[in-house]
Amino acid sequence: DEEAISNLPKDEYLKFLQDFLSLVCENSKKSTILALINADWRDFQNTPARYETRKNSILINDYLKVIDKSGWEEIQIMWAPMSSERFHAGVVAAMQKKKILGVTNRYVIVAKKTD
Repeated sequence: DEEAISNLPKDEYLKFLQDFLSLVCENSKKSTILALINADWRDFQNTPARYETRKNSILINDYLKVIDKSGWEEIQIMWAPMSSERFHAGVVAAMQKKKILGVTNRYVIVAKKTD
């Protein structure tokens, strides 16, 4: 969908996320605990790892900055492994040939409202 949030440019996506998390914070009880499950978004499609750039990527530190700016503070960060089923032989061979790194986890960020 062309109007999907995931199609926004990096800066607009992070602004949307910050505005959304700020709204959630304003409308939550003081004791609310927030859990976000996400992954780094890297501009890596068909790009060998050595040629990836930070320009269009959204990494864990970007998410943490947004969380901190929107009235939350992270109290725990965990890695949640993903199933390796999507990495069948054909996919792995193509990734190896192009020297592309695969993602095998998601982050779970647990946050509480700042005092």
